[in-house]
Amino acid sequence: MKSICVAAILAALTASAASAETIGVSMQSFDNNFQTLLREGLSARASEVGGVNLQIEDAQTDVSKQLNQVNNFIAAGVDAIIVTLADTSAAPGISEAAQKAGIPLVYLNLQPDNIDRLPEKQAYVGSKETDSGRLGAEAACALLKKNGK
Repeated sequence: MKSICVAAILAALTASAASAETIGVSMQSFDNNFQTLLREGLSARASEVGGVNLQIEDAQTDVSKQLNQVNNFIAAGVDAIIVTLADTSAAPGISEAAQKAGIPLVYLNLQPDNIDRLPEKQAYVGSKETDSGRLGAEAACALLKKNGK
């Protein structure tokens, strides 16, 4: 499922007439195992697609560092930005900066606080924790029932 998500993100960013060539990625923390798997998946998919260069930065769970990274991506003229938020409350500022620059932005994993007000060219890709929990519980109950418990 993670590789499908990564493929969908990169496909969406590279599907337009003017495909994304440089994508800035600000990750919550390289110390987080899920974030590491995500980073490796993004890098692997970018190399498969060809012509896509990723600039991946570690925010080290620091909101101000993450906003600086996004501003640096904008100053460098990246074609798109991907963010796994250090804190969901940072999203409005990040969204505003990307919108002013006219750069597409995709939030991954953590739902941004401004989900209902995301500007055009911005999206969130992630799961609802309550749905994930319900699906996991249903699967566990089905296995228990199958085993007569």
